[in-house]
Amino acid sequence: MSGVLSAISLDAISILTDGAVYDRDGVLLAIRRKVKVSDRLPLAVAFRGNFVFGEVTAHQIISAAEAVGFDRTLADLEADLPNMPASPDLEILIAGISESAGPMQRVFRNKQMGGFEPHTLVDPGPMHWGLGSDGRAISLASIGIPAPRKDETVHTWLSRYGVNVFEFFRLIAVPLDPDDENTSRQHLVGGLLDLTVIKPGSVSTTLLHRWPDKVGEKIDPFRHDAREAA
Repeated sequence: MSGVLSAISLDAISILTDGAVYDRDGVLLAIRRKVKVSDRLPLAVAFRGNFVFGEVTAHQIISAAEAVGFDRTLADLEADLPNMPASPDLEILIAGISESAGPMQRVFRNKQMGGFEPHTLVDPGPMHWGLGSDGRAISLASIGIPAPRKDETVHTWLSRYGVNVFEFFRLIAVPLDPDDENTSRQHLVGGLLDLTVIKPGSVSTTLLHRWPDKVGEKIDPFRHDAREAA
């Protein structure tokens, strides 16, 4: 899977998403935005895993929230998740402004991954790190970025260091199938990097970065560096 990272503050939720859509061999099929936003509510739904499944599911969640509200949609979704298909792989992040609790984010997956029970709506805490790794211990220090300053908003911090974070994970080759460590390892973060910010009165998505990945080829994060060195 590729990448979704989110952080919640007292008045907003910020989400970073990449744009790599690849096949079962890790070949890049397209570069697409992996976050959908509501035209009527402060609500965004980001996803990783199967692109078509994620896009359809995101649209369904947004349509339901626009019809009955954010809180009711989460309650209905929690009841319906056990009926969700277990394939293809999918992780969904829902970020919006709850009518009763303000900024809120919830995550669900349709398979057991990263300690999350499948088909369960989970509060990921102040930050959600939906990024593949190779088992190493990872910290802000190992990524090479500082923690947010006391006078710095999460949005400002992610705007400044989001590319650095995704560049770090872009260099890590991860199993194509997160359920099978024996599958081939590929670089799956790429295409583009979007920052979406959800506030009580607005939702917006900004393109932060675009990588020189080519459709029809596997993502090679070292190719550009090698050309510069040459």
